[in-house]
Amino acid sequence: MGGLKSKVKRSRSKERKDGKKSNKRNVDLPVSSSAKKTVDPRLPFSNYRQIFNIRNQWKAILRKWEDTAKENLIRFFQTFPNHREAFPKIKGITAEEEMRSNQDFEDTALDIFSVFDKVIEYLEDVDSAIQTIASSGPSAGLTEQIIQDMRGPFMETLKTTLGSDRFTEATEENFKLLYDFVQSELLKSLHS
Repeated sequence: MGGLKSKVKRSRSKERKDGKKSNKRNVDLPVSSSAKKTVDPRLPFSNYRQIFNIRNQWKAILRKWEDTAKENLIRFFQTFPNHREAFPKIKGITAEEEMRSNQDFEDTALDIFSVFDKVIEYLEDVDSAIQTIASSGPSAGLTEQIIQDMRGPFMETLKTTLGSDRFTEATEENFKLLYDFVQSELLKSLHS
């Protein structure tokens, strides 16, 4: 039986160029889709794991999309009522209950949140993300002062929606980096 094993081994081994036999086989493995991904240097993230974390947490936001978008805008107007004037369709809506039920209010809130949604979608295609910010940001009513003032209400809304178990320090830091990126690119587009 021992002779049979050695014959099998020898028949599988390949001869190297120098005439010696090698037991190593060359196997062409498929390229892994989970290969280490790199982060575009224009993004504020140091590793791809941060992008993965943002996308993962954003899925939970998407499950409560309309409510979260409206909550963000309600918090924003409660904190900065002077910015109502920038949104003519909804500037007269002051009662929270009416804000939650008004279609124009919801559309405005979704327009703002859609900017972030599209940017998150395009984090691996930074040119498209920047183009989205430049075109969608101003059309959603985002000005230099509004984007600066909305940061606090935006982060608080995410914290409320995700809950303390999902809104970790790392998640908070990643969303702050994302927000800073959107704000920075919006300011560049407004001043160009």
